[in-house]
Amino acid sequence: MKSSGAGKTPPAHDPSYVDVAGPRDAPPVVFAHGIGVTRKQWLPQMRDLADAYRVITTDLPGHGALAATRFSLDAATAHLDRVIDEIAGEPALVVGISLGGYVAMELAQSNPGRLAGLVLTGCSANPRGVLAIIPPTVALFNRAVGSRWLSLVNQVNFRARYGEAIAQEQIKAGTFFKATQDALMQLSRKDFRGKLRAYPGPVLFLNGERDTLFRLGELNFLAAARDARLQLVRGAGHVANLEEPEAYNRALRSFARSIEWQPSAG
Repeated sequence: MKSSGAGKTPPAHDPSYVDVAGPRDAPPVVFAHGIGVTRKQWLPQMRDLADAYRVITTDLPGHGALAATRFSLDAATAHLDRVIDEIAGEPALVVGISLGGYVAMELAQSNPGRLAGLVLTGCSANPRGVLAIIPPTVALFNRAVGSRWLSLVNQVNFRARYGEAIAQEQIKAGTFFKATQDALMQLSRKDFRGKLRAYPGPVLFLNGERDTLFRLGELNFLAAARDARLQLVRGAGHVANLEEPEAYNRALRSFARSIEWQPSAG
């Protein structure tokens, strides 16, 4: 278990797949990372928000410290539920990006009482209809290209988009291509907009302005949610939290201050 930032040291029984920062009595914010990466995707948020919130980041199955556990949406949803129950100990603001956002929507449907609110980034495209062919096609492409070449491409991409300091942290944390393939196959044909419709709590769609593909269904998702707002991170693409971390963090703080931090009734 590693800890960073302000506040007390987390208890020794916290698992190796979770990082915790911030005061124990602060409102909990739980972060779910994107496809193929790890909880370290949220390092800029952990460092910035731990003054006022208990920041909890976790690896999802198939990724990071949980690489030996095969990814499935059911397993990832159960894992996120367990992290909130055992580590947050109360309803948490859940922040999910890309794959993590889809997992968060699954949890919002199945156990809304775990959430004080929901922030969704890069997951405003419903993988149904014509879009249903994209996840399995990308999965097959990844398998054909192979992890060695994909790793090299990722390293170049990280450095170009995030700068050397952030890129090095992400490269060191690793990329998990088997989990990527499994997750892509799981996403296809799922109706996440319908899952979101079942959640009664506050939702912020915090999307990168330039995230063209994953903003395709943005207005439809916004309309489906019962209590939602939309904010764009200017100049950012799909991974808005790393591309423009300061703007992303400001938006998170503003939304966190606006919610009531009470469990949502199902």
